[in-house]
Amino acid sequence: MGLFDRVRGLFGGDDPEPQPATGHDDAEVAPEPASDPEGRARGGVNEATEDEKSGSHGSHWDTVTTGQMDVISTIRGAVESGMPTEWRTGDGEPVVGYRAGAGPVSTLVVTSTGGELWTAYPVAEGLTHELTVQSVVPWANGAEAQLTGTLGDATVSLFATNFVTIDEPIEGPRQVELAALCYDLNPADDETLTVDDEHEFSTAGMAGFVPFDGGDVDDYVFQTRIESVRECEFGDVTLYRCRVPLFRDAHGTDYEISLYAAEHVCDGYVPEPGDDVEGVFWLQGWLS
Repeated sequence: MGLFDRVRGLFGGDDPEPQPATGHDDAEVAPEPASDPEGRARGGVNEATEDEKSGSHGSHWDTVTTGQMDVISTIRGAVESGMPTEWRTGDGEPVVGYRAGAGPVSTLVVTSTGGELWTAYPVAEGLTHELTVQSVVPWANGAEAQLTGTLGDATVSLFATNFVTIDEPIEGPRQVELAALCYDLNPADDETLTVDDEHEFSTAGMAGFVPFDGGDVDDYVFQTRIESVRECEFGDVTLYRCRVPLFRDAHGTDYEISLYAAEHVCDGYVPEPGDDVEGVFWLQGWLS
């Protein structure tokens, strides 16, 4: 089976295009071997066994593409134009990586040395912070992982976009470039909330995030205020790249990230500086 047959297999062969997901559709830790969320298996390389986690990027691609064929074309282009680099997984198995893309959102593809597709996902430029990594959950293929750590006075979990390139322990203080890709983005209404039956406060200008019920650990519901915005492209898709606070700590310090929202996830809304927005995003980070 060729590489691009594997690409099609990632999305269920020649079946109709999957419907857009509202969150990450990864399997739980140690699922049954036959578990294959939404028919997006990877030919077995990411099939979980006991104490391992399988994963899928189907819903992540929904943030920057509008259909299955767009994803296939993007992965094909990355392999054909990207410079191949040899890495080793956590188990020491050699793999080949390709990264391609002219804008702030690029594509990372990982294959076996024989050309079997292992994984492919979008990678976004972000803003750098120091994250104290507390735990690492590798995926079954050994090339991907999610991290949990502390950022200021908050605890965050994220997908490590360059896990396969790192050959040293990750736990402890690390510089991480944080970015978020939106599943949806909407203007947020200003509400007045009451705490302890007496203290009122407005949600205007609020910046915060909470886990998305039904999503994976790196999926969050958020509200924030846009500081700046500019348009960029990912293939034929227009993205809004926004600088926003992920959250504001108890001392009033904003921890800013790059937030990306494609036109198709905004449902006609065009974000502007000063807008309060809400939605659901996938949080990722590139470790240095």
